[in-house]
Amino acid sequence: LMIPVATLVSTLFTIGIMSKNSEITAMRAAGVTLFWLARPIFISAFIFSVLSIIANETIVPSAQQAVREIYNIDIRKKDVKGSYSQEDFWWRSGDSFYAANLFDSRNNTLYGFSEFKIDKDFHVNKRTDAASVEFLNPTYKWSMIDVTEYEFQPDAPPKSRKRLKLPLTISDQPKDFFNVNTDPDTMSFFQLSEFIKKQESNGLSVKSYLADLYAKVSFPFVTFIVSLIALPFALTPARSGSLAFSFLSGIVIGFSYYAVHSFSISLGRAEFWPPLLAAWMATILLGAIGAILNLGAESPH
Repeated sequence: LMIPVATLVSTLFTIGIMSKNSEITAMRAAGVTLFWLARPIFISAFIFSVLSIIANETIVPSAQQAVREIYNIDIRKKDVKGSYSQEDFWWRSGDSFYAANLFDSRNNTLYGFSEFKIDKDFHVNKRTDAASVEFLNPTYKWSMIDVTEYEFQPDAPPKSRKRLKLPLTISDQPKDFFNVNTDPDTMSFFQLSEFIKKQESNGLSVKSYLADLYAKVSFPFVTFIVSLIALPFALTPARSGSLAFSFLSGIVIGFSYYAVHSFSISLGRAEFWPPLLAAWMATILLGAIGAILNLGAESPH
């Protein structure tokens, strides 16, 4: 958010001071258009938008993760179950559903594990419960401990048997459980996209994540939008003599983008709006307002 704010403030002060000193008036009297005057600002703002996208893919996710770890582990001392522990989640693979009460990242162990095998009619044929499931290594994968197996047949009572240990054949690695219920802010666009695909393959709803996915592209363009919005207000001192008014007006409208964006993203997460519309609504709306204001500023007065 600091890059858009810096762009907004620098545009308001640069153009505002030039306008107050009648430099803008002199250049326009010489036939220079407003768009030509603002071209360096627009180009710079667009470059900053692109750089923001790159930063969001490379720097921001790891930085957000580090912030969350420092807050939860160093400040709140919440490392009782491991910094990446997850609770009460389930996933699907083929004709099997899996559930676990807890994944502890310190020892790569699932606790309170259950496996449900279903048929084509979605009936449970077999259930396997394990007190814990330990990850051995990439070759031997997982081992279930203190196991109880249940077999269900249509015209017979369930059969059960206990085992001390039993291998579990799943393709998942411990790292796959780190991102269960992951915060989209800690993932890049491609990481979130892969996460969504995996959740879909597990039979989970991903609609609440789509708005955040599209927002990773739309939000960086706020830098360009605020430069578009700031320009007409920066020209006000030449007409009113008030740099403070133009600065305040631009700040209010600039931060309105963030408010509208946050509101529309919330509607997208709640599935009240289509995710794509929710992600781009603020950008389109404020972009249209900026275009109209610039057309008005370009017209003679």
